[in-house]
This record gives sequence, structure tokens and C-alpha cells, in this order.
Amino acid sequence: MLSRTTTVHSVFYTNRNMLMMRLIILLAILIGITVCSICIGDISISPMQAWQILFNSHADITNNPAVKDILFDIRLPRLLVAFVVGTNLAVSGYVLQNISRNSLADPFLSGVSSGAALFIALGLIFGLDLIFIAPLAFVGGLLASLIAASLARDAIGLSTARLLLAGVGLSAISGAVVTLMLTVNPSLGQSQGILFWLSGSIAGRSYQEFYCVLGSTIVGLSAALLLSKQMRLLSLGPNTAQALGLDVSRVQWALLAIAVLLCATAVCVSGLVGFVGLIAPHMARRLFGNDERLHIICSAMLGASLVLASDLAARTLMGGQELPLGTLLAIVGGPFFLWLIYKQKESSRK
Repeated sequence: MLSRTTTVHSVFYTNRNMLMMRLIILLAILIGITVCSICIGDISISPMQAWQILFNSHADITNNPAVKDILFDIRLPRLLVAFVVGTNLAVSGYVLQNISRNSLADPFLSGVSSGAALFIALGLIFGLDLIFIAPLAFVGGLLASLIAASLARDAIGLSTARLLLAGVGLSAISGAVVTLMLTVNPSLGQSQGILFWLSGSIAGRSYQEFYCVLGSTIVGLSAALLLSKQMRLLSLGPNTAQALGLDVSRVQWALLAIAVLLCATAVCVSGLVGFVGLIAPHMARRLFGNDERLHIICSAMLGASLVLASDLAARTLMGGQELPLGTLLAIVGGPFFLWLIYKQKESSRK
């Protein structure tokens, strides 16, 4: 009996140590990508020089006074925006996957991003400021999610299949309306700017955009962590969760509001950046056991790492020319999405 108890404890501590090691590696990757994002560019900055400029106001920059401006006015705000956008999209994807109980759910595929993008495009055409566009994006994402959820609602909660199908349909409609608006818009320059924004990019973003998204990141991430226990019950299925005393419908609507808030504010500053909310939650589940709180935190870290790395590639692969962030992520995320479909097909055969 003692030997069996010792074995159980040994397995427990081994698993915990393994999870801790993976978490440390993930944190090291995030820090490494952050350092590369700060230091690599048309003008290289050494890590030591960046450290001195960031944390020592009396650092000697007489050799290249433009370095401080590049660091504080261009790279740092861009890095911070990439961090919160990746966090928002990843946690939003995790919440949507939990609601639908389907690892294929994603803000980009479920209609939330497209609904937000439609309303943002309207705001940009009418020349609205960012302070008005952010709430408009939330309204667009919420409206799209409400339509999808109303079509997917059944006696207990939300039907997984109908939710995803409704999201795909809404994405197609929103994309068609945006294309029509750009086609009939008399201002060619404005249409090109909106089209570039829709392709996904965080080029030229400032601290204003960062602060705009940061509030939703704090609120949405905190709310998701507070509802982690309810998400664990939902993962058992709506019937089981309801039998255990969970108000399934109310929790699903609350989680849906969190996902829309996170996604809409991210889309507001980055455009349509897809597949982050698909890849990051899936990797978090594969690497970090069954703890929902750990999944949420690690999804946020993975999402931030993915957007930071993709943005670094977008601005360095072609030298002086910047590639669309959304396009690069689609190149990675598209095959990943097809691989998940293949894995689900193989699992259903067993």
C-alpha cells in the first residue's frame, strides 16, 4: 500500500515538474522573441544598448541619437500592441472553443472577427476616430455573435455544429459587404488603406492603440480566469454541466461576451489576423494538461509569441518592404487548420 502511494506521489510530482519546465521554456521563448523584436530591424540595436536605453535614462547614445527614438516611438509601441493583440485573439479562441466544445473554433472562422471588421470598415469610411471605432468594433462582433448564437441555440445551450456553420456564413456575408463598400467608395486612397488594414498589420501602431486594447485584455483575461471552473464543467457537455448545477445558457452567454470583447478590440487595431485563436489554444491543451487556468495563461503567452514572431518576420523578410501580418499567419494557420480536420477525421474512424 505504501509503495502504491509513493508511486502515485512520484507520478504527480513528475508531471508537475514537467509542466513547470514547459512553462519556463514557453516564458523563455516569449522573452527571446521580445528581445529579437526590439533589436532586429533596418537599424540593429544590441540587447545591451536596448537595456541601457530602456532602464537607464542617462544612457550614452551620442553615437546614434536616433536609436532612442526608434526604440521608444516605433518598436516598443509596436511590440506592446502585438503582445496584447496576440493575447486577446488566443484567449478569445480558447473561450470560443470551450463554448462550442470544438478545437476548430476560432474568432476568424466563427464570424466574430468579420462582424467587427465590417463595422470598423464603416467607421473608417466615415472618418471616425479610434475612440469611436473601438466600441463600434465591439458592437459589430457582438451583433455577429448574437446572430450566430441565436441560430445555434437549442433547449440546453448552443449547438456546436450550427454555431460554426452560422459563423462561416456570417463571415462570407461580412466579407462580401466590405468588398462592395470598397468597390463603390469614391476615394481610392481610402479604399486601399482599408484593404491594407483588412489584410492584417500592426505597422505604425502607437501607444494610443496599445492603451485602447490593454483595458479589454485585463478585463477579458481576468473574467476568463474567474470563469475557468465553469469552463471545466462545460467541457463535460451541456447535459452533464446542467446536471451538476451549472446554468449552462447564462455561462455560455457570459463567455461569448468575453470572447467578443477580446476579439473586437484586437481586430480594431490589427485588422483581420486569423488562426492565432486556433493554434495557441490547441498547443496549450496539448502541452499543459487539464488545468483551464493554466490553459488560459499559456494560450495568452503562445498567442503573444506567435503574433510577435509573425510581425518580426513581416517587417524583416523582404528588407524595406513589409508583408501583411494576416497573410503570414494564414500561411501558417491554414495548413494547421487542415491538419486538425484530418486528425478529427482519423479519430472518428477509431
